[in-house]
Amino acid sequence: MNLNQDKIASWFQEYIKHIDNISIENHVSQEEGYKFASVDNFNTHFDIDALDLSSMLEKSILNNNLVSSAHFLPRNMLLIYARDNPEETREILRNLFDETKDVYSRITDSIEAFSILNETRNAKIDEKANTYIGLRFISLLLSFRFPDKYNALKPAEWKFFARYINPEFSIPKHTSAGEQYKLYELYIELLREYLKTRTEIEPIRKALTKNLTFEDRSLRWITQDVIYVTSKLLSKKNSKQEENIVVQQPSNEDIESEIITDLEEDTGFMPLEKYLEDYILKNWNIIDFGEKLSIYQDDDGPAQQYTTEVGIIDILAKDADGNFVVIELKRAESKYHVLGQVLNYMTWVRENLATNNEGVRGMIIVGRADKTLKSAVKEVQGKVTLKEYRMRMTLINS
Repeated sequence: MNLNQDKIASWFQEYIKHIDNISIENHVSQEEGYKFASVDNFNTHFDIDALDLSSMLEKSILNNNLVSSAHFLPRNMLLIYARDNPEETREILRNLFDETKDVYSRITDSIEAFSILNETRNAKIDEKANTYIGLRFISLLLSFRFPDKYNALKPAEWKFFARYINPEFSIPKHTSAGEQYKLYELYIELLREYLKTRTEIEPIRKALTKNLTFEDRSLRWITQDVIYVTSKLLSKKNSKQEENIVVQQPSNEDIESEIITDLEEDTGFMPLEKYLEDYILKNWNIIDFGEKLSIYQDDDGPAQQYTTEVGIIDILAKDADGNFVVIELKRAESKYHVLGQVLNYMTWVRENLATNNEGVRGMIIVGRADKTLKSAVKEVQGKVTLKEYRMRMTLINS
């Protein structure tokens, strides 16, 4: 498959430019080094025949961003299955790692097996828990176990990459998880073969695997690194280019009458947007959104920091009727520009995810909405809602 080599080279140059800007050392210590250490840790501790399967898996699979988010923990669900149904879980993992069988079938079968196990568990204890185990997590387990053979996919970022080098790329509806893996694999191999020709990759690979048993000689994990990092870079860049798109720019009167305050002194605001996002996700079920919302989930897992070609959606949710709700978070005071971001994301969701004619709405959650934002949102009433958050602490006697 010889397709869009110039696009692949362009993607790689964005990655190299980023590494040059922050240094290889910072890339390892502050960004992606933990992923390579996670591979090493898995192969140090994994033992399918361990008597205590749950404890073994807890040691093998480090609890970091590869396997969890602030609210949804596929790792935790796996540990629960291993604790409550150890032999069934062990059999699913044996099948997943059985190299005598077709890998694409193993991927699909393992996801379906966990789903069946989860349904049985829910019926037994009268719950409605989700497995949160899909293509992303299963491919990660495969790439932990056989890091020189399989790819750890993050479907949102991988889809971005595939469309970058081939705008016609798409995943047909109802495609099985294994077949999705196969479709992505074609494009991953194009990049991996390209990286083998680039001398710039070797010092990065050595730094990422320094002091590890795992050396990534096949360049599979460094290929993942290049796809993931560059997709985030380009998504953020595209978001900044589009953020000024709004239905109607606020009047000069609104802008001139705007009151600027020192928000850093306002303890009602979170110090970082990441903290605000994590707080909302951890407390999702007790937060009053004004309606019942659930976080959207696809093969990439729960839609938190959901990467698209036009930017990164903070949280993508669904309402009680199955319509999409794009949630954009701003920890402090925000101007009208944020509405452009939300409208841009809404258009992308409508064109790429709302395949069953679901509605698409937006929700902006900010520390304080200035007059320009309030004015702009008036033009899209019914499509975008605007909410301000406030943080309070309740003290109870111990």
